[in-house]
Amino acid sequence: MKSFKISGPKSFSPPRAPQADAPRPSTPTAPASKPGASQDGFDTVGSRISSSVRGLFGPSQADSFAANPAKFSGQNILNGYKLFPEGKPPQGVALPTPNKPFVPAHQSTATLNVQQQHGNANLSLSSPGGNGPQVNYLHYLSSGQGTQSQGSFAGISDVPLRPGHGQPDMIVTGPLNGCAVHALHNPANDTLSFVHQADFTKHGSQTGKQQLDNFLKQNNLQLVQSLTPNDYSHPTGKHGIETGATAFAHYDKASEKWNLVAQLNDWKNGGAPGGRPELQRPPAGLGQQLTNPVDLQNPLSLDDLR
Repeated sequence: MKSFKISGPKSFSPPRAPQADAPRPSTPTAPASKPGASQDGFDTVGSRISSSVRGLFGPSQADSFAANPAKFSGQNILNGYKLFPEGKPPQGVALPTPNKPFVPAHQSTATLNVQQQHGNANLSLSSPGGNGPQVNYLHYLSSGQGTQSQGSFAGISDVPLRPGHGQPDMIVTGPLNGCAVHALHNPANDTLSFVHQADFTKHGSQTGKQQLDNFLKQNNLQLVQSLTPNDYSHPTGKHGIETGATAFAHYDKASEKWNLVAQLNDWKNGGAPGGRPELQRPPAGLGQQLTNPVDLQNPLSLDDLR
């Protein structure tokens, strides 16, 4: 049975007036605003933002994040909105398409940057080979690029079970607001794949599970770990706005296992037009972070997903 470990509640500052959930606007909305349909908060290719709102201030703390992801994410509020500061993927980073949902891991490599601004640790990606940790980028394709029966999947393949020297040992993806991330095992070459499934519960969790089952069978893959909206999405405040999450995966050398992690977050305000929103911890009483190892000896069944 899938069971994420959720850290104990901590004392957080009371949240401000809740904002509409995803698709989340770039400016605050009235507290009574009704949340829109779920959709993850990814960069729109081609959109541009001014340098004044990029949030790239001070030295990067990416090395600290990569050296000890659990500690860093426990002490900092991760913000994955605007992973592409220029509004488009960095040169050298390949993206999946609806007809080709997998990109080999070595083609998804990027340089991770982490800058502090407004109490958030802003994550961004630049071209591979830069001055910073090398990570794999897990892209997102909107549910509109798939079908209700087949869903929409974007993934990276051929991730080593035990990354060697010089190979990325972290996978980053955009904020989650209704989507799921899955870790899959490929028995044919004994590697892992990571997949972002758009709007997992849009048509009900049973439909999401059926879409995933079809995808697994088509690609001869085995489900070994998963993060769904049921794990990270919890109503907050008097309006019951659902929390989102910043998800990532990292390889733990001590246990020799990958871990799938999600840091719960809530909106603090909408930020400047075209810029990042500001995030905060969820209210006291909710877990701060959840994590579970990718264990090939204990694969999941679809019945484990909710």
